[in-house]
Amino acid sequence: MIKNQRWIALCILFLFATSTVGCITMKIGGKAQLAPSTEEGTKVAQKRCWFILFGLIPLNDNSIDNIIPATAKKVRVETKWSFLDIVMNIFTEVLTIVSFTVEIYEVP
Repeated sequence: MIKNQRWIALCILFLFATSTVGCITMKIGGKAQLAPSTEEGTKVAQKRCWFILFGLIPLNDNSIDNIIPATAKKVRVETKWSFLDIVMNIFTEVLTIVSFTVEIYEVP
């Protein structure tokens, strides 16, 4: 009985550890200046990015240069898991494929 409980606890720990691993990288460029995360802004664009091997290799273009408005002088970039990302990742993490959402905010 104790061996079964240890085995179950080890499996749960392994699943938790592998589901929270990630090394996702975004390429940020363009002419706009980056604002600190404390500054508020207006959301102007968003993009979903896909990665394989828990974030090591991008499956689509992970650059956000093309979605930053040309008129923006100062932007804040926020990366997060939206509800849809979480639901999709439940099914795709078995294949080590993960997604997350990048949101661009224009700061005055």
